[in-house]
Amino acid sequence: VSAKTSNKDTTPPGQQDGEEDSKEEPWETALKTTVVDMEVGEFQGHKVSVWDLLHSKYIPEENRKELLELYQAGELTLEQVKTVVSTIVTKAEAARAEQPASERGPREESMVVEAKGKHLQKD
Repeated sequence: VSAKTSNKDTTPPGQQDGEEDSKEEPWETALKTTVVDMEVGEFQGHKVSVWDLLHSKYIPEENRKELLELYQAGELTLEQVKTVVSTIVTKAEAARAEQPASERGPREESMVVEAKGKHLQKD
């Protein structure tokens, strides 16, 4: 015997039946509409949203989650998140720029990974 559950049991409070999760949270909208003028890396010369910076390759996932949690909890202001994120991106790009070109090139990097893999297979 299978019991059919009502849609009302699974609908989050404040959400109408049939309504999708298409509405953004106010904090999410604020992050997407607040832009930073970046002068480094792939963002150089562009205005980039705080949201895009948070989800860029420069911000590790654990840092992104922590920043989002603190912002949602009201422990960080939008301005603080903007400052932290742009600082992380700037520092990460500066550190990358200081590396010799041979160390950061994608070809050399993949060769090192392949070499390590082959070395491990021989052992």
